[in-house]
Amino acid sequence: MNRFRRLLLLVAVLAVGLTTVSLQPAVGQTSLVLAFVPSLDATQVLATGGTLARMLEVATGYRVRAEVPTSYAATIEAMCAGRVDVGFLATFAYVLGHQRCGADARLVSVRQKKPFYVSQILYRADLNVKSLADLRGKRFAFVDPGSASGYLFPAALLKTNGIDPDRFFSQVVFAGGHDKVVLAIYTGSVDAGATFGDPDNPVFEARDRVVRQYPDVRDKVKVLMYTNPIPNDTVSFRRDLPEEVKEKVTKAMFRIAATAPGRETIFSLYQHEGYADLTALRTTYKQPGLRSVDDLYTVVRDAIKLLGLDINRIVR
Repeated sequence: MNRFRRLLLLVAVLAVGLTTVSLQPAVGQTSLVLAFVPSLDATQVLATGGTLARMLEVATGYRVRAEVPTSYAATIEAMCAGRVDVGFLATFAYVLGHQRCGADARLVSVRQKKPFYVSQILYRADLNVKSLADLRGKRFAFVDPGSASGYLFPAALLKTNGIDPDRFFSQVVFAGGHDKVVLAIYTGSVDAGATFGDPDNPVFEARDRVVRQYPDVRDKVKVLMYTNPIPNDTVSFRRDLPEEVKEKVTKAMFRIAATAPGRETIFSLYQHEGYADLTALRTTYKQPGLRSVDDLYTVVRDAIKLLGLDINRIVR
């Protein structure tokens, strides 16, 4: 990290610190490990996650360390094994973690002022593709078996249209990141693929992550269709973490998201604009029937059942 980046980090941490009262780190305080799923470039995620970890140190007084496991499944396994305390878990990863070892979601991310998003099916523009049927025999890229928008919901979309993802395509690969799926289509490594998207804001989707490097990506990689809404990713805690720690970190995340450097950091991380808790989901986002944040993810469990997925095969 060069001198300028060190200065930016110092300014960000000080800005968050000014919004807290008597919350300076102290020797002997609780130590936490934050894990971030590698949905985008792991190096970039770790760098930004490290900045957020420093902010949480100042806001809570805890020692906080950031890490990026090698996959969605590895992130879940680390939390279930007690090696991770707080996980920034993608939607599917949270549901698997909750079912596997009681991962406790306290916050849902907000993007484009919504706690929901969608998945999109992308294809190479030079192909004669007008419907899902036109993808028969083509090469297809998903993101990760533990990704809701990069696998679960697009696979469920295919299944509801009478398509078996394992047999319909000539080749299926897992690229490991949403940006990597876009690049695989752009370079011709595959013909089509699935990533996160937003029909209300075409700029806010996976192609936007590579547009600086490849300005013509939207001309060469087109959207075929979208899935049903998917609840956003979570900030989740391992089940046996003390309640007071969960509450302190949750409140700190709200404070961080209310500062300019905090907003910049969480947006750079996963394009989070802020966070919603159970109260906000019931009122602001008109989900009155929720008994817990976890209830929001029933649609994800329905997709898992539709596909007949074995969680023990996904998380291993």
